[in-house]
Amino acid sequence: MEKLRYKLEQPPEFDYHYLLTPASIIKNDFCNIWNNITKKIDLDISTDTAFEELKNLVIYEALDGSRSTLNQKFGRGIEGALFTINFMHILKVLDAKKCLIMIHTFYNRKRGVKEFEKILEDIKIGAPLIERYAIENNSCCYCICNNENHELINLLKKVTISTRKGDFRSYFLFDYSEDWAMTEKGQNMIKILPEIDVHIRHTKFQFSGGWIPDKMSHSAFVYSQNGTTYNNWDSDEIVALIAIALLAKLLHRGELLNKTYATNGEIVRRNETRELELFNKVIKLRKESKKLFIIGSPLGIYQLYY
Repeated sequence: MEKLRYKLEQPPEFDYHYLLTPASIIKNDFCNIWNNITKKIDLDISTDTAFEELKNLVIYEALDGSRSTLNQKFGRGIEGALFTINFMHILKVLDAKKCLIMIHTFYNRKRGVKEFEKILEDIKIGAPLIERYAIENNSCCYCICNNENHELINLLKKVTISTRKGDFRSYFLFDYSEDWAMTEKGQNMIKILPEIDVHIRHTKFQFSGGWIPDKMSHSAFVYSQNGTTYNNWDSDEIVALIAIALLAKLLHRGELLNKTYATNGEIVRRNETRELELFNKVIKLRKESKKLFIIGSPLGIYQLYY
């Protein structure tokens, strides 16, 4: 789908029916991508099973890379908001019920007043776009912030209240810090969140600065070497991201913290594959790849290019 082009000083009144990809195309893209993935890694999980698994998939998406990604036609706030809307829309079409989205951490304040003011300005610009999409598409935006003195706390409360009846729920984290787990108020906010299946990071290949205690004990990790701006992601590329997130979850099912080995032979086989053969499989899902995804498995690393 062709990207919209505007010269903007204020957020435009986007027509979301035009902006977002139709459900039939999204589902068809998922089928094609999933079949391609499972064929190339010899995984016997049908698309019907994958669609069932998507209903319970909870992704934690840490937005990042808007400062360093050059493929932008709007301002940072609009690019980030439209990427978020696109991500929510595709998950909803694929029958997922929940997701978490990191907007900014407490550590962002340490970059300095000017940089943090830019983050606040991005939120002020992007929040109304996300709110309107959510109202029009029966989605809930649950804005979670442990800081009652947050500069935009009234805006965050407004978005939460105005979208509270939506059936697809996105949890947006503001001013997040792992220190939330150290206070009763912070612990109560963490308790609201669902268990996380997959944690996605962009441009930073690390967990730090967003780990959520007690909600990520069984989560898999996906690294995507691409900033989260709207014009940097076509719809089918976000579908690929979600498909690979589901793959990461399924590859680790029964492995994280509760693995039991059936036989000594299984231990030997894994040791040979992972540590002696140095399992590292590179998979190209289309000829001219634009996106890189890295996931782990019990046997080693998969690098998937789409």
